[in-house]
Amino acid sequence: MKVKVAGIAIIFSLALSAGLPAKEPSSNQDRGGGAQASPQNAEIQKQVKQLIDLINQEPNLLMVNPRARVVKDPGWQPYTADGKYNQDFRVVPDDSSPEIAQALQIEQNRVKWTNELIQIGLPAVPELIKSVLDEGKKYRQFYVTALGRIKELKAVPAVLKYYYEGVQQEKLAKSLETVGTSEDAQKLKQESALQKGVAVEALKSISGKDFGDDYPKWEQWWKETEKKIGPVNLPKLYEIKGAKSHP
Repeated sequence: MKVKVAGIAIIFSLALSAGLPAKEPSSNQDRGGGAQASPQNAEIQKQVKQLIDLINQEPNLLMVNPRARVVKDPGWQPYTADGKYNQDFRVVPDDSSPEIAQALQIEQNRVKWTNELIQIGLPAVPELIKSVLDEGKKYRQFYVTALGRIKELKAVPAVLKYYYEGVQQEKLAKSLETVGTSEDAQKLKQESALQKGVAVEALKSISGKDFGDDYPKWEQWWKETEKKIGPVNLPKLYEIKGAKSHP
């Protein structure tokens, strides 16, 4: 079964729409290049980290757009009955300024920043892998997409880990349905479909294979590939956090 989710194809075709050249999967020999420390490399790594942070940011519309209007329902109270801050309101931006309008186009900007990471290529891979594994980052699908377009084999374990999270979310959604929490289940299903779909597209691009939405087959392919190229481990920092090293 192949996952079809609106937006996945758009996210993953970023490089094509930007006219970026196709990349071939890199070999073990490729991994050794560019590892030497240099001022140029340090500057590239700084740029990579900045782009990753930009993709993950959530702009405060009231700060970016001081003329924005906050719309609240009649009778709105600052706190709910259980003492929590009442966030039931809308922020309507004022996009009359071209500069502000551009700042508010966060999704388009994320696409642009992802394309810049793809253009940087292999030097961006280590930080992208760390970011994919960081579950605290909300927009990891863009990092997975970048890794897929760069086509670096050593990124596969991180992409598989991200894929596995989506598989587990799908199982949890089915469990929630059985106990009657359909709204939460539907949200999890949507998140799972996006996560799995983006991961599958990245794996297809890196591997040149197409096993569809079949995690066991992708995992088996990687085990066989790893026997040929040697082990590729997840970053130690990720293991220290106490997360399982699956796959």
